[in-house]
Amino acid sequence: MNEINELDHQLTLAINGSSSLFWDNVMFTVTDTFSWSLVIIALLIIIFKNNTWKESVMIYITLALLIVVADRICSGMVKPMVERWRPTQDPHLMYMMDVVREYRGGRFGFFSGHACNTMCMAVFLSCLFRSPKVTVTLIFWSLTTTFTRLYLGVHYLGDVTVGFVVGIMLGLLFYFIMERFVHPHIGQKDYISEQFTSSGYLKSDMDTFMTLIFFNYICVIIFAMCLGIG
Repeated sequence: MNEINELDHQLTLAINGSSSLFWDNVMFTVTDTFSWSLVIIALLIIIFKNNTWKESVMIYITLALLIVVADRICSGMVKPMVERWRPTQDPHLMYMMDVVREYRGGRFGFFSGHACNTMCMAVFLSCLFRSPKVTVTLIFWSLTTTFTRLYLGVHYLGDVTVGFVVGIMLGLLFYFIMERFVHPHIGQKDYISEQFTSSGYLKSDMDTFMTLIFFNYICVIIFAMCLGIG
């Protein structure tokens, strides 16, 4: 166990920080949930556009419950129970970490809420949309968003790995509950068309959603460059 812990420490130190102000700004912006507001709004619109209002409300409620449950399991139960220091708070490691803008996070970091929340969203939405391209994009979004937590030094690699596993299980569980018990019609449309995914979502909307995600990354990069110049 000590060897695993030591390896976790070394890998985290290797990933943490850089000497680049540009990358510091990019990571600090990407890790902020507010920076993804445009994508979240677009997601809500696309769900509403491609479902009846009753189905849309049911999906919204399920997504909200999914995030609340994921957060409560992580921050409300596991973190205070395990009490594993964040790297930036660990007395044995904190002075070796590259801290960005004095951001150190809360005291405990096991497991990563960012990893869990983004992955459970990615898995749930992948099951909902059933578009391979969107699935790849959502997984990429989850991985890159979570990578910022390692870069900023507020999580160990082990925290992130466990967060991903829990997120995958919760995303699948909540989609299964919604599809089988709450609203059986969701996810069983079986569209056969060049214009729709198999679950009935317009492929053009899926392309728009993916474009907005990557557009958001471009905006973050431009913002980081402007901060660097300033």
